[in-house]
Amino acid sequence: MIEHQKSPPDWALRFLQWFCPEYLYEEIEGDLIQTFERDVKSVGKRKARRRFVWNAIRFFRPAIIFRRKVSIGLNSLDMLINHIKLASRIFLKDKFFSILNILGLALGISVGILLLLVLQNDLNYDKHNLNYERIYRVGTHQQQTGFDLRWAQSSMALGSVLKEEMPEIEQVIRIDNSWGRRLVKTDGTDGVRAFYEERIADTDSNYFELFTHGFISGNPETCLKDPHAAVLTQSIASKYFAETDPLGKTLDISGELWTVRAVIEDQPDNSHFKFDILLSNRQWIFDQKIVSESFWNPGIYLYILVPIEYDPSIFYSKFPHLFDKYLKSFAAEVDGKLEPILEPLADIHFHSRLDHDEAQGNLMYLYAFIGIGLLIILLACINYMNLSTAKSVSRATEIAIKKLSGSRKSSLITSFLVESIFLAMISLAVAILLVYTILDLTSFNQLIGKNLNLDLINNPLLIFGCLAITLCIGIISGLYPAIFLPSVPLLKALKGAFKNQKSSLLFRKVLITSQFAISIFVVVCTLLMRDQIHFMRNKDLGFDKQNIIAIPILDTTVVKYISGFKNDLLLNPHIKMVSTASSMLGADIDNVKNFVGETETGMKQMGFATLWVTDDYIRTMDLEIITGTDFKISPDTPGETSYLINETGARRMGWGNDAVGKRMKFFHGEIPGHIVGVVKDFNFKSLHTAVAPMLIVKDMEANGYIHIKVDSESLSETISYIKDKWSRVDVNHPFGYSFFDQRFDEQYKADESQNKLLFLLSGICIFISMLGLIGLSAFTAVQRTKECGVRKVLGANVPDIIILLSKDILLLVILSAVLVVPISYWVITRWMEKFAYQTQMNYPLYFIVTIAALGFVFLTVLFQSLKTAISNPVDSLKYE
Repeated sequence: MIEHQKSPPDWALRFLQWFCPEYLYEEIEGDLIQTFERDVKSVGKRKARRRFVWNAIRFFRPAIIFRRKVSIGLNSLDMLINHIKLASRIFLKDKFFSILNILGLALGISVGILLLLVLQNDLNYDKHNLNYERIYRVGTHQQQTGFDLRWAQSSMALGSVLKEEMPEIEQVIRIDNSWGRRLVKTDGTDGVRAFYEERIADTDSNYFELFTHGFISGNPETCLKDPHAAVLTQSIASKYFAETDPLGKTLDISGELWTVRAVIEDQPDNSHFKFDILLSNRQWIFDQKIVSESFWNPGIYLYILVPIEYDPSIFYSKFPHLFDKYLKSFAAEVDGKLEPILEPLADIHFHSRLDHDEAQGNLMYLYAFIGIGLLIILLACINYMNLSTAKSVSRATEIAIKKLSGSRKSSLITSFLVESIFLAMISLAVAILLVYTILDLTSFNQLIGKNLNLDLINNPLLIFGCLAITLCIGIISGLYPAIFLPSVPLLKALKGAFKNQKSSLLFRKVLITSQFAISIFVVVCTLLMRDQIHFMRNKDLGFDKQNIIAIPILDTTVVKYISGFKNDLLLNPHIKMVSTASSMLGADIDNVKNFVGETETGMKQMGFATLWVTDDYIRTMDLEIITGTDFKISPDTPGETSYLINETGARRMGWGNDAVGKRMKFFHGEIPGHIVGVVKDFNFKSLHTAVAPMLIVKDMEANGYIHIKVDSESLSETISYIKDKWSRVDVNHPFGYSFFDQRFDEQYKADESQNKLLFLLSGICIFISMLGLIGLSAFTAVQRTKECGVRKVLGANVPDIIILLSKDILLLVILSAVLVVPISYWVITRWMEKFAYQTQMNYPLYFIVTIAALGFVFLTVLFQSLKTAISNPVDSLKYE
């Protein structure tokens, strides 16, 4: 305590050092301490310490502080320029390693930029609408005996009464997109233009009061007021009217004329609901009488505009009153319950999991892309750190000389960070060119189903993001070398003993293991996902989807000619069977209809997916009847319809093996009939979902699609024959067809796109790892040149030298593969949970990928080490 009192306060000295310029501090400190010692003798220790504190505080004034800032600013700028010059010299001095680092960092930054574009696109879904925070979509949760539905749609009737029952709702609009595929025609100066369009919808006149669109022409307030008004997107307007003004022109949509009242800009890619032609709501909708049952038939999309900071619980609390007033009477008939589902507009794309919805985003896919993107960025950083620490042995002397010359540790750290950031900035320029090439000259956008655009001029957030990604990669990449290399012991560095430090070797081994673990993980997951997709596309679905041509029936006037058309087709030896069905399996069998069937305790209500077919459908699709007969074989009872039921439906009805003969009819008693056979379960939807109860109903008239089973020989001639015959039947529509298997496989398009993207990313992972391995193996071979020469003198041959240089890395690859097994297994099992049918886990794949990785690594190391292994020992011993 006595000794402490004899010295000035430490905290005051630290305070002085904090704000005082470095070149003034030593002189001021000496004067203060000298004054303190005189004061101790004259006024005592305690008073001297108080005076010392006061004198130190007196130096805290603008003149001193300002001089420190100017000095530091000028010195920092000069030092930064010197660091950049040094970084450029190092870059030019060792071009091979610099190019390897730039390629690795450029790939990492490219993936980072693409990742930023994807996130910017997906996280801003529907946010281009000015009132998106106030717009909600009203879905339906409908429960009745036999089925439980959660639909994105609501009933037209609910939209008609909602604003009246809940006055706080400012706007209500309904959108009907059930038009399907329609022929659209217009008469132009160059003749008739006719195309099939699939994105047609009609809506209420106040649509543009909720949703924001850029208008090219027309009035948003009045363009949908007329009964037959049409609004076109810019692309569709150009398609039908070329350079002429489309306003006031008419479009023929399936024989109905619509007048163009406005043209809007094409919708942004990140809109959950997309259309090409928007029509005013058809007048007959408003003329329908609202009855209780109409509230139980969802078929349109319903959106509401609510006040700012609206609480959705208000909507839910008021709905029971609306239910009692309009829905309760029919609810008693079906023993049903109906609840609304309120979804904020911005949440629909990723968080809505309702049936009968537009295509939704998959968060699992986004997480996978983000995860692998970050892993690739990490790989690029590891690559740089690995090469930098490996090269540290050659830069140890440089660091030691800098230390002897007076460079402080902070200056050395800054130098290495500037060097890594300098390379990252060069890599950014390469990455931008690479991203432009990927987006403009490849099918990457088509692969991921987006329309990404690297618009650096009009997207300031993207510029900031690119710079932020580059700085992060530069700092992370250079952080360890910046801390590690200046810490090299001075004497060891000068003696050259540093190159054998165990800590440096251990760290590089950890980096190599991490690098190959990431690469093997991505490759294994990609291949296991490919196995699942291959399983889905090739699994026995219970019917034959090969060599079946489907032709849509677009005009009811041709129905009476279908029978003759069928007979004409069967005259062709390459056509095996012809039938019709209301829907295509896997394409649009979503509607669940309410039936009642006979049981021991009375008629039981049940929801069934329903397919209307004509004779020969079962044989055309090669479905298997396990009990009973087909339609054509079974006799028709006058006034009744024949039904086929699948195994799941029979089991749910409690019929077991006794389904044949049971009575069946629609809920209100329409179309009475009986079960004539039980069809073996088949997957009429994708393998993401299990088989649901299904009824196949005999239809007396053709509708939906004509199914034509052909052989694989002379396919083009057969299609020409079909086209010729069909053109005579339907003279109003161009001939259009699709292959059944291709249409069915479209259900897995998102899964295939994800797998292709993962293949691309796994290739990038492998490429970055190989870049690092090339540089590391080349540097290791050079560093061990003298050792190899000694071993050759002592009798080692070329294979011995190659094994010496490669065995450590090969062992690390094996360790990486072992570490990957539990992680990849967990990821894949989680991913496969969304499939109702799953392939067996391909465990040998781990071994195959490991062997392939070992082969790649060995060949890479062999290429770099062969020169050292075959060199003359005399030259090797002269090295260094």
